[in-house]
Amino acid sequence: MKKSITLKELAKILDVSASTVSKALNDSYEISEATKKKVEEAAKRYNYRPNRAALNLKSGKTNTIGVVLPSIKDFFLVRALRGIESVLADTDYNIIITVTNESYDKEVKAVETLVNGLVDGIIIAVTEETQLKQDFSHLSDISDNIDLIMFDRVDNSVACDKVLVNDFEAVQKAVRHLKFKGATNIALASSNKNLSDENARLLGYLEAIKDDKQEPLIVKGNEMYIENEFHVLFDEEAVDGIIALDEEASLAAYRIASKRQLLEDRKLLMIGYAGTKISEHLKPSLSTIDQHGKRLGRTTAKQLLDRLSKKDTSANKATVIYSSLCERATTQTIINPL
Repeated sequence: MKKSITLKELAKILDVSASTVSKALNDSYEISEATKKKVEEAAKRYNYRPNRAALNLKSGKTNTIGVVLPSIKDFFLVRALRGIESVLADTDYNIIITVTNESYDKEVKAVETLVNGLVDGIIIAVTEETQLKQDFSHLSDISDNIDLIMFDRVDNSVACDKVLVNDFEAVQKAVRHLKFKGATNIALASSNKNLSDENARLLGYLEAIKDDKQEPLIVKGNEMYIENEFHVLFDEEAVDGIIALDEEASLAAYRIASKRQLLEDRKLLMIGYAGTKISEHLKPSLSTIDQHGKRLGRTTAKQLLDRLSKKDTSANKATVIYSSLCERATTQTIINPL
């Protein structure tokens, strides 16, 4: 690897002052175009690289944004990350991505590392463990000179901007859609994650059925438990509609319903949460709630950039991304016609 040189060494080679080299590389109006070209060519030839740490210390800015994700196994979070990256790609900001694997301790360490002079702003979706502990002090204690924005998994106790999805309304509308299509006994499936978005979805389900005579039918657990419980519910409770709150629960409920031929025979309606590639290629294809992950990521990044550029100096605000129903085969028929 070619060895790099310092600013002073480059100035000595060119027989000019270090100040002239610095101004030329920063496109100063004080330096002629001929000198700028000469300095740039020499910098490239001798492998001069600016001391980024020194520049950051001088300006008080790092031109770097930290993104803290709880998982990259979640298709929705991956889509959100793509949205964030697509916005930052058009700026001078670098990006540091940290994955915490749903660990509170890893999240705390990641935030501590980032705020120690590495970034100007942080975008974060907190871990399941963090929400269980209800300890957000590592976020509340972040210095005011670092902008923080929470997305998807948020908590109102942290004073910062937030971008979230309308999970309550989305599930409420989805359940009402199942009822409109003829379902009268609708069950809810969840992989039992204690997350703010999952809890909002559960409340949306309960709100949608509260005026009906049906009692809530809630199945929470791992995939095997969900399959076993629905095997019983299909016989004992005559379930004719399912709303599944996450991808694991959606696929588990779909598998047992498909084994029983309920979807193929149009005896069951179902809406879940799953990536487009999965839901479209199932037979029959699965109707899903689209949270518009990439849009959420783009909105989050733009909102942070507005804070960093001081374009937005308003009080902390929450921005809502509205989900939409992608209707496919599992709800494209009417059951129990009058």
